[in-house]
Amino acid sequence: MKTYRVEEMAGDQVVAYHVANARAPWEAAQKVTGKDVLARRDEHFWVRVTDEGKPRNLQICLQA
Repeated sequence: MKTYRVEEMAGDQVVAYHVANARAPWEAAQKVTGKDVLARRDEHFWVRVTDEGKPRNLQICLQA
């Protein structure tokens, strides 16, 4: 498992910050938010997931 930094976002502002261990970035986002996730398009509320081992960001939106 990898360690991911999961940031809940409103536009460009971080509104919550979490650390989660998961096999994949979307699993970390689901674990933290408790919601299904999709690839981000242009949503105002979204989740930024960063692999702590490789500083790369993945942008994910929450499924309504």
